[in-house]
Amino acid sequence: MFIRSKEAEELFDRGINYFRAGFYAAAIREFKAAKKNEPDYPNIDHFLEAAHKKNNEISGKLENYIEENFDEEIRQLSEELTFEDSSHLGRKVEFLLKKDRVIEALKMLEKAEAIVPDSKPLLLLMANVQRRLARLEDAEKTLQRALLIFPGDVDILNNLGNVFLARSFFADAEDAFREALRHNPDDPRILNNIASLNMQISRLDEAERNLRRALKIRPEWHKVRQNLENLQTRMNALDQEIETLRKEFVEHPTYLDIGMALGKVLFFRGYFSEAKNTLRNVLKKNPGLIAAYFYLGMAHEMDGDYEKAIEYYREMVIRSGKDNRPEFLNFESLMKQEFFEEALSELKKIAVLDLDLASSRINLGIKYFEDCQWQGALRHFEEAVKINDRYPDAFYWLALTNIQLGETARAKELLENALELNPDYADAHFQMGMLLKNRARKKARTHLEKALTLNLRPSFANVARRILKQQK
Repeated sequence: MFIRSKEAEELFDRGINYFRAGFYAAAIREFKAAKKNEPDYPNIDHFLEAAHKKNNEISGKLENYIEENFDEEIRQLSEELTFEDSSHLGRKVEFLLKKDRVIEALKMLEKAEAIVPDSKPLLLLMANVQRRLARLEDAEKTLQRALLIFPGDVDILNNLGNVFLARSFFADAEDAFREALRHNPDDPRILNNIASLNMQISRLDEAERNLRRALKIRPEWHKVRQNLENLQTRMNALDQEIETLRKEFVEHPTYLDIGMALGKVLFFRGYFSEAKNTLRNVLKKNPGLIAAYFYLGMAHEMDGDYEKAIEYYREMVIRSGKDNRPEFLNFESLMKQEFFEEALSELKKIAVLDLDLASSRINLGIKYFEDCQWQGALRHFEEAVKINDRYPDAFYWLALTNIQLGETARAKELLENALELNPDYADAHFQMGMLLKNRARKKARTHLEKALTLNLRPSFANVARRILKQQK
């Protein structure tokens, strides 16, 4: 039996947590860390691919400068080295990395460092390679050492900001980029990297301003232009979604799932104040909505308000009944010692969002259905199928909605889908029997009889018996 490490499981669980909540960049980070910790972790490649796909769908691909052309950067750094045979170092390192001979590559760099320990190009080269190998802590140490030798160096600060960004140390990344920009205000590389940071912490308007500024300085830079187009597409999509959800929530103020969705989208758009107010109002109406605490915790954490973030995550954990877990005891101990960031990290291990997005869509669709608002119901049931096409309930309710809209042929297909997923779905057999009773009496009878052998609700059972009796 294969035993998974506790650390890999925690990383994977956090990744799933972020993925369900729609924080795909954060999910990618956790899945990568889990894979690094345990390369054969079950289904890790599948979830990484899914997270990357979702992330690219919603935000395009905002790439950091340092990732644009690794080979070119290696070549340039190698050319700046001055000791014997140094001009071939980059090519040798690249060759070893492509052959997966990582240890040899790093040893080659360490040997070069012994010859020229205070070489800025060499330190940048080493950090670049370490970063590419996901050895982010090592890359940070290398760059911090380089910064002691070359204080205020723009290239070192820019690379250090990228490492912090890769580790999701957003405040540290911003400090590094801002310091680099202070020394060189017109460096488009730094502006592009700050925009990438802005995007990850949902400051979309600020990201747009930085990309426009970078393009003004370097109009021919295609990658920045592409980043700007992707960002604007994302902003427009979120604005449209916000407008739709606002209208819906005004019309249906008791549908708190809409309010929760609105708060989440407002957060992603960067409207933090409105997002917090919306989510707090949702909680006033129903304090048991666990997901609202999670999104409020995320919003405050991104804002740098760790005290408030801890407050909401803590409430989420208590209401989820996880306050007896060892992680919660560790959290409380760290809080007493006033190690707030460490306490937050420990708390987040169990502040896991157990949210079934497809089920949430189905429940919301049922509310529309019960109010005879067929188009609203149709939209939510279709969304549920898109999210999870293994839910027989989604097909069942989508079929009922199509019946109300007069689309009986489509309804029949959907009921068949529901029964394929769950052959013992009593209500689906009943509805299929009702749909076919005037067109295919024999098939209708089979479905109604099958429904009666299952746990069919009494009201449906009475109707089924009456029809079967009439057909005899």
